[in-house]
Amino acid sequence: MFPRLRFRQAVRGLMIDPADRVLLIRLEYPDWTGWVLPGGGIEAGEDHVAALHRELAEETGVPQVFMGPPVWHRRVVAPGISPDFDGQEELVFLVPCHAFEVAPGLPPDQLLAEGYAGHRWWTMADLESTTEIIRPANLAELLTHILEHGAPATPFRLEEPPG
Repeated sequence: MFPRLRFRQAVRGLMIDPADRVLLIRLEYPDWTGWVLPGGGIEAGEDHVAALHRELAEETGVPQVFMGPPVWHRRVVAPGISPDFDGQEELVFLVPCHAFEVAPGLPPDQLLAEGYAGHRWWTMADLESTTEIIRPANLAELLTHILEHGAPATPFRLEEPPG
């Protein structure tokens, strides 16, 4: 019998500006560095929407945004993510927005403690040509589908290997 995996519940925002750029956050940990959508863990008593509003305020400085529908559910096994979890389950919401200057709401030392090492607006060409790690790995493909067809009626289900 295999042990039951423990997944942290999380939420992320696919923030797309009018130029079809997407905002990504750079995370740096001792064993992993890469770019992800803004967001994070759901705290006790929060629902997905409240958690995403809090996370976006902390990481981008935007306290309230229009939140569209969920566009994908991503599950990743990541042993060592924390002593309490074996991976993370994320629900990703479409967040159409205006271009804005990112000004995180948390102090720099707290951001650094959480692995936050920067942010950047990425074009489709940037996503398709980079050699840097981006998660989900097929973000350019997912973004293309959403830009061409809109949000899916049912969120895509993504499973990614560790790393």
